[in-house]
Amino acid sequence: MKLFCKDFLHFTKEAFSRFFKILWPSFLSNTLWALATPIQTGILGRLSADAIAANSVSTTMFQYLKVITIGEASASAVLIGTTIGENRGTTKVKEYSKTLQVIYLIIGSVLGISLFFLRIPLLSLYDLTQNAYQMADQILIILSIVMVGMSYQMPTGIGIIKGGGDVKYMMYLNLISTWAIVMPLSFLGAFVWKLPVPMVVLLLNSDQLFKCIPTYLYVKKDQWIKVFV
Repeated sequence: MKLFCKDFLHFTKEAFSRFFKILWPSFLSNTLWALATPIQTGILGRLSADAIAANSVSTTMFQYLKVITIGEASASAVLIGTTIGENRGTTKVKEYSKTLQVIYLIIGSVLGISLFFLRIPLLSLYDLTQNAYQMADQILIILSIVMVGMSYQMPTGIGIIKGGGDVKYMMYLNLISTWAIVMPLSFLGAFVWKLPVPMVVLLLNSDQLFKCIPTYLYVKKDQWIKVFV
C-alpha cells in the first residue's frame, strides 16, 4: 500500500509538472487574447453607430466560417500529437505537416471565396442604413482575404506547431503581433490617421495575414517537434 501511494504521488507530481509546463504558455496567450478582443471592439465602437452595426454583422458571418478553421486546428493537433507519440519518426510528421498545410490553403480559399460571394445575399437579410450596408460590404470583402490567411496560420500554429509540442513559439508570436503591432496600429489608424472604418478593420485583423510568414518559416524547421519523455 505504501509503495502504491509513493508511486502514485510521484506520478501525480510528474504529471502536474509536465501539464503546467504545457499549460501556462497557452493560458497566458489566451488570456491576453481575451483582453485584446473587447479593446478591439471598443476601437470601432468609438467611431460611429454604423461602424458598430457593420462590424457586428460582418463578424457574425465571419465567425460562422471560422468554426471550420478551429475544427481543422483541433483535428491536426490530434493527428500530429498521435504521430509523434507513436514514435513514427520526424519524417512522417513532416510529411503530414506539408500535406496539412496544402489542405489549409485549399479550404481557406474555398471559405474566402464563399464569404465573398455570399456577402450580398446575407447582408440583404439585415435592416441596415445605407452607410452601414456599404461599410459591412467593404468589411466582408476584407474579411474574405483575411479568411484565407487565418485558415492557414491558425491551424498551422495551433494544430501543427502546438500539436507537435512547441507551445511557447505561438505564445510569443501572438503576444508580439497583437500587443506590439496590431493594437498600436489600430489606435493610430482610428484616432490619429482617421482612416475609414474598413481600413481600421483591416488593421485589427492584419495579424491573420502577416503571421503566415513567420508561421510558415518556423514550421519548415524541426524545432517544433517535441517528444516529452
